[in-house]
Amino acid sequence: MRSLIAISMILVLSFLAGCKKDKTTDEPDLYGTWVKGANMGDTLWFMKKNGQHIIRMPESSNPLMPLYSEKGYRFRNGALSIKLAAPTSQELFPITSFNWTDPRKEFTIQNSELFIFMSSMITYKYKKI
Repeated sequence: MRSLIAISMILVLSFLAGCKKDKTTDEPDLYGTWVKGANMGDTLWFMKKNGQHIIRMPESSNPLMPLYSEKGYRFRNGALSIKLAAPTSQELFPITSFNWTDPRKEFTIQNSELFIFMSSMITYKYKKI
């Protein structure tokens, strides 16, 4: 009887160890450095800083006075949202043009959604380096 209980426990434990747990967050899928070209301002950084998911992006293309902003973001089920008015607002705005072209390696995004000061409707491709 003891051997039957022991075998049952081993089977249950091996089943539980083999089960994949649901991923609770997709934000780390974007962690790293992403580039669209070799010019100043062509780089985005996704990171975790002070317990927050942060996107660091250029706000100026002047190489003599680079200016960057850091904003919170959420990435769930392939949908990217950014706190565009951070830190004054906690409201997340959906970036509807975000699209994986090669998951975790390459994505496209419309420039005017990422940089709200631009009127450009160009879609750029970012690659992870």
